[in-house]
Parts: sequence; C-alpha cells; structure tokens
Amino acid sequence: RGTEFATTFLFTIYNRWGEKVFETTNPQEGWDGTYRFKPLNTAVFAYVVSTTFMDGSETSLSGTITLVK
Repeated sequence: RGTEFATTFLFTIYNRWGEKVFETTNPQEGWDGTYRFKPLNTAVFAYVVSTTFMDGSETSLSGTITLVK
C-alpha cells in the first residue's frame, strides 16, 4: 500500500537523547539532516513512521538511520 491510500502519516526522527529533531505529516517531505536550521554532525538517529490507511488499518515502522557527511 502506498501513502496515497493513507489518511494519516507521521514521520519522526530523534537524536540519541530522544530529542525530536524532525517531524512531518507530509509523505513527500524528507529530512535534510538539519535541526533548527543547522546541519547536524555524523550520528545515528532513530526514526518512527506511523500510518493509518483508508480501511482503518495502521502500521508503524521504526529503526535507525546514520547521517553521514
């Protein structure tokens, strides 16, 4: 299922201290590796993507992503 069938979408990225560094409800928007308009250093970040679909089903994916400069 693609995001065109989603009624809600939430993509959140956290730093290693659990501080939210990025969040969007737009499935077409990506993260540019910045926080408060400043580039972040190389590090590992946690992400969570939660989606609710038109049929009421929900999915949540989580993992880590490494930002490399």
